[in-house]
Amino acid sequence: MARKANYDEKISVLEEKIAKKQDELKKLKAQLADVKEKKAKEDYQELTAYMAENNLSASEVLAAIKD
Repeated sequence: MARKANYDEKISVLEEKIAKKQDELKKLKAQLADVKEKKAKEDYQELTAYMAENNLSASEVLAAIKD
C-alpha cells in the first residue's frame, strides 16, 4: 500500500507543477498578445504618418502594393 501512496503523491506533485506552468503560460500568452497589439498600433501610426507626409490615400497605397 505504501508504494501506491507514493505514486499518488508523485502524481499530485506533478499535477500541481502542471497547473503552475499552465498559469505561467496563460500569463505569457497575455503578454504576447499585448505586445503584438502595441506593435500593430505603432505600425499603423507609422503607416498613416507616411501616408500623410506623402499625400497618399489608402486606395493609392493598396494599388501600389498590388502592382
